[in-house]
Amino acid sequence: MTASNLQLAVNHAMHDAALARARMNLLNPLGMGLDDKRAAAWCEYGFKQNLDFHDFYKLYRRNGLASGAVEKLAGSCWKTDPWVIEGDKEDESRKETAWEKKVTQVLTARLWRRFREADARRLVGRYSGLVLRVNDSGKWHEPVKGGSKALVDVVPVWAATLRVSEWNTDLSSENYGKPKFWSYVEQSTNGQPGRNIKIHPDRVFILGDYAGDAIGFLEPVYNNFVSLEKVEGGSGESFLKNAARQLNINFDKEINFDSLASMYGVSVDQLQERFNEAAKEVNRGNDVLLTTQGAAVTPLVSAVPDPGPTYNINLQTISAGLDIPSRVLVGNQQGERASTEDLKFFYARCQSRRMDLSFEIEDLVDHLVRIGVLDATGEKTVMWDDLTEQTFAERLDNAAKMSTINQTALATGEEVFGNDEIRVAGGFDPKDSEPLEEGDDEDEDGDETETRDPAP
Repeated sequence: MTASNLQLAVNHAMHDAALARARMNLLNPLGMGLDDKRAAAWCEYGFKQNLDFHDFYKLYRRNGLASGAVEKLAGSCWKTDPWVIEGDKEDESRKETAWEKKVTQVLTARLWRRFREADARRLVGRYSGLVLRVNDSGKWHEPVKGGSKALVDVVPVWAATLRVSEWNTDLSSENYGKPKFWSYVEQSTNGQPGRNIKIHPDRVFILGDYAGDAIGFLEPVYNNFVSLEKVEGGSGESFLKNAARQLNINFDKEINFDSLASMYGVSVDQLQERFNEAAKEVNRGNDVLLTTQGAAVTPLVSAVPDPGPTYNINLQTISAGLDIPSRVLVGNQQGERASTEDLKFFYARCQSRRMDLSFEIEDLVDHLVRIGVLDATGEKTVMWDDLTEQTFAERLDNAAKMSTINQTALATGEEVFGNDEIRVAGGFDPKDSEPLEEGDDEDEDGDETETRDPAP
């Protein structure tokens, strides 16, 4: 390449780089970088200006931390299945209503597993969907026909395969601004591309936010995952290059390469190939001798910096952005007290997120009522068990502490806690509420009295 051609290539490359920086500022007038002094800082860091579903999907599939964060959050929130009741509060003494029995037949454990899978896909993308298969003999693009019908199947789908194909622009419609039709791309089978199906909103239920300005679960920490990939990949590459033992041969200035090449029976141009063969033999064998004359051989070894500090900084930022303690995220159990507190915080965070999931479950029930799969009812409530509930060992520990306090307080002649209070703290029913044994009875005041046989 001549000097003029080289200069033209350099100018062309610099022109392309300048255009890339200009496009970065034009794509988003607000700018995503926080460094006002260096507007092109994000371009230098390797951060993308705009993110789409495929970026998050690749991150979920190929990054262990991102995949672990999604699965830990979704798995903990769906550790147990919810149930829907009539009314605003569950009463354990009442019987199951007819509406609740029918809801249980529709909202089965299999459906909750599909809902859980769609919830995880929503965390990866900004939204996900449930395609509802209803046995109403209608086509996909038609609204669900009236009358009672059954829900045949529920299919969780990614955001990339379910997009809005047409919006409702009728100002007089109550659905103005909402999707009029969805476009669903079926999964390919036997190497054949899947069908592109036009679906009516009656046959789709959306989890998450499909608005253009919605923020995904992984989006705020995407840049930190990019930095982590650089740290992991760069440190791994450094270890690999050092392990490869690339050799540097420094010949003395009196060495005659013509005589050296003739000794090997090759030309001077082919001498480098002989050196490469010798280096491969050295790296391949355990006991291999490398003979030199007038040359010093040294391995090319670079100092590998400790990736720990840089890795931990990005890990802490990811933990803060996802609101998941770093010990829970990476499974670090060092420090029992700290790990226990982090786990309690994480379960409290999942219990709080269950409240958000409850609204979506109520919307799903309303949607199934609207299309005739479920019967209409009044007030309904989504119930979950408590993830933050104390373990049996913790409850017994509380009861033991209360008993110790009572023993200490006996010096004043008065107990602080009653027996029933200690039993409840330990996870047992109050003694007064236990069923009466045979031969026991209650007096008029409600106190238990022992019944004795009359004297002969």
